[in-house]
Amino acid sequence: MRADQRRLVLLQMFNVLLMAVAAGVAVVGTDHAAAHYVAAQGGLPLPKAEGWLEPGLFGALVALAGGLGVLVLGIVAFRWMARGELYAPLFTALGWAVLWLPLTMALTLLYPAGQFTPFAATGVCGAGIVLSLAALGSKKPR
Repeated sequence: MRADQRRLVLLQMFNVLLMAVAAGVAVVGTDHAAAHYVAAQGGLPLPKAEGWLEPGLFGALVALAGGLGVLVLGIVAFRWMARGELYAPLFTALGWAVLWLPLTMALTLLYPAGQFTPFAATGVCGAGIVLSLAALGSKKPR
Protein backbone atom coordinates (compact mmCIF):
# COMPACT_ATOMS: atom_id res chain seq x y z
CA MET A 1 0.00 0.00 0.00
CA ARG A 2 1.35 3.39 -0.98
CA ALA A 3 1.77 6.18 1.55
CA ASP A 4 -0.99 8.33 0.06
CA GLN A 5 -3.42 5.41 0.14
CA ARG A 6 -2.52 4.73 3.77
CA ARG A 7 -3.12 8.40 4.59
CA LEU A 8 -6.51 8.33 2.85
CA VAL A 9 -7.56 5.24 4.82
CA LEU A 10 -6.48 6.94 8.06
CA LEU A 11 -8.44 10.07 7.19
CA GLN A 12 -11.54 8.04 6.40
CA MET A 13 -11.17 6.29 9.77
CA PHE A 14 -11.29 9.73 11.44
CA ASN A 15 -14.48 10.49 9.50
CA VAL A 16 -16.08 7.19 10.52
CA LEU A 17 -15.11 7.84 14.14
CA LEU A 18 -16.69 11.30 13.95
CA MET A 19 -19.90 9.84 12.54
CA ALA A 20 -19.98 7.11 15.20
CA VAL A 21 -19.59 9.59 18.06
CA ALA A 22 -22.21 11.90 16.52
CA ALA A 23 -24.65 9.02 16.14
CA GLY A 24 -24.09 8.05 19.78
CA VAL A 25 -24.73 11.61 20.90
CA ALA A 26 -27.94 11.71 18.85
CA VAL A 27 -29.09 8.42 20.39
CA VAL A 28 -28.49 9.73 23.92
CA GLY A 29 -30.37 12.93 23.07
CA THR A 30 -33.27 10.97 21.62
CA ASP A 31 -33.45 8.69 24.64
CA HIS A 32 -33.53 11.52 27.16
CA ALA A 33 -35.96 13.65 25.11
CA ALA A 34 -38.29 10.65 24.86
CA ALA A 35 -38.00 10.10 28.62
CA HIS A 36 -39.02 13.71 29.24
CA TYR A 37 -41.94 13.38 26.83
CA VAL A 38 -43.20 10.12 28.38
CA ALA A 39 -42.86 11.53 31.90
CA ALA A 40 -44.76 14.66 30.91
CA GLN A 41 -47.56 12.66 29.27
CA GLY A 42 -47.95 10.27 32.18
CA GLY A 43 -47.61 12.89 34.89
CA LEU A 44 -44.53 11.11 36.28
CA PRO A 45 -41.75 13.09 37.94
CA LEU A 46 -38.34 12.96 36.32
CA PRO A 47 -35.44 11.84 38.51
CA LYS A 48 -33.37 14.75 39.70
CA ALA A 49 -29.72 14.87 38.76
CA GLU A 50 -27.23 15.36 41.52
CA GLY A 51 -24.57 17.19 39.52
CA TRP A 52 -23.87 20.88 39.37
CA LEU A 53 -24.86 20.95 35.71
CA GLU A 54 -28.37 19.67 35.05
CA PRO A 55 -29.21 19.94 31.35
CA GLY A 56 -32.72 18.45 31.40
CA LEU A 57 -34.86 18.64 28.27
CA PHE A 58 -32.84 21.48 26.75
CA GLY A 59 -29.65 19.42 26.99
CA ALA A 60 -31.38 16.44 25.40
CA LEU A 61 -32.58 18.55 22.49
CA VAL A 62 -29.13 20.12 22.04
CA ALA A 63 -27.55 16.67 22.03
CA LEU A 64 -30.10 15.37 19.53
CA ALA A 65 -29.90 18.31 17.11
CA GLY A 66 -26.15 18.69 17.40
CA GLY A 67 -25.54 14.98 16.93
CA LEU A 68 -27.65 14.92 13.78
CA GLY A 69 -25.99 18.07 12.42
CA VAL A 70 -22.50 16.69 13.01
CA LEU A 71 -23.57 13.41 11.42
CA VAL A 72 -24.40 15.36 8.25
CA LEU A 73 -21.00 17.11 8.38
CA GLY A 74 -19.30 13.74 8.81
CA ILE A 75 -21.12 12.30 5.80
CA VAL A 76 -20.13 15.31 3.69
CA ALA A 77 -16.51 14.98 4.81
CA PHE A 78 -16.53 11.23 4.07
CA ARG A 79 -17.93 11.70 0.57
CA TRP A 80 -15.62 14.60 -0.28
CA MET A 81 -12.64 12.65 0.99
CA ALA A 82 -13.60 9.71 -1.22
CA ARG A 83 -13.71 12.08 -4.22
CA GLY A 84 -10.29 13.44 -3.32
CA GLU A 85 -11.23 17.01 -2.40
CA LEU A 86 -8.34 18.93 -0.89
CA TYR A 87 -10.23 20.64 1.92
CA ALA A 88 -12.37 17.72 3.06
CA PRO A 89 -10.46 17.44 6.39
CA LEU A 90 -11.70 20.96 7.19
CA PHE A 91 -15.25 19.56 7.33
CA THR A 92 -14.00 16.88 9.69
CA ALA A 93 -12.36 19.53 11.91
CA LEU A 94 -15.54 21.62 11.78
CA GLY A 95 -17.56 18.56 12.76
CA TRP A 96 -15.36 17.93 15.81
CA ALA A 97 -15.58 21.61 16.80
CA VAL A 98 -19.38 21.68 16.51
CA LEU A 99 -19.65 18.34 18.34
CA TRP A 100 -18.16 19.75 21.55
CA LEU A 101 -21.38 21.17 23.04
CA PRO A 102 -23.67 18.24 22.12
CA LEU A 103 -21.06 15.78 23.39
CA THR A 104 -20.78 17.70 26.65
CA MET A 105 -24.56 17.64 27.05
CA ALA A 106 -24.77 13.93 26.21
CA LEU A 107 -22.02 13.03 28.68
CA THR A 108 -23.70 15.15 31.36
CA LEU A 109 -27.00 13.38 30.68
CA LEU A 110 -25.28 10.00 31.00
CA TYR A 111 -23.19 10.87 34.07
CA PRO A 112 -25.03 13.65 35.92
CA ALA A 113 -22.72 13.60 38.93
CA GLY A 114 -19.52 13.59 36.85
CA GLN A 115 -17.73 16.90 37.19
CA PHE A 116 -15.13 16.06 34.57
CA THR A 117 -17.46 15.34 31.66
CA PRO A 118 -16.82 18.74 30.00
CA PHE A 119 -13.08 18.07 30.20
CA ALA A 120 -13.53 14.64 28.61
CA ALA A 121 -15.56 16.17 25.77
CA THR A 122 -12.91 18.86 25.29
CA GLY A 123 -10.17 16.23 25.10
CA VAL A 124 -12.02 14.08 22.57
CA CYS A 125 -13.00 16.98 20.33
CA GLY A 126 -9.61 18.67 20.63
CA ALA A 127 -7.83 15.48 19.56
CA GLY A 128 -10.18 15.15 16.58
CA ILE A 129 -9.53 18.74 15.50
CA VAL A 130 -5.74 18.39 15.82
CA LEU A 131 -5.66 15.13 13.87
CA SER A 132 -7.89 16.53 11.11
CA LEU A 133 -5.80 19.67 10.71
CA ALA A 134 -2.58 17.66 10.75
CA ALA A 135 -3.92 15.59 7.87
CA LEU A 136 -4.78 18.76 5.96
CA GLY A 137 -1.17 19.88 5.85
CA SER A 138 -0.01 17.29 3.36
CA LYS A 139 -0.76 16.64 -0.30
CA LYS A 140 -4.15 16.15 -1.88
CA PRO A 141 -5.31 12.53 -1.47
CA ARG A 142 -6.03 10.86 -4.82
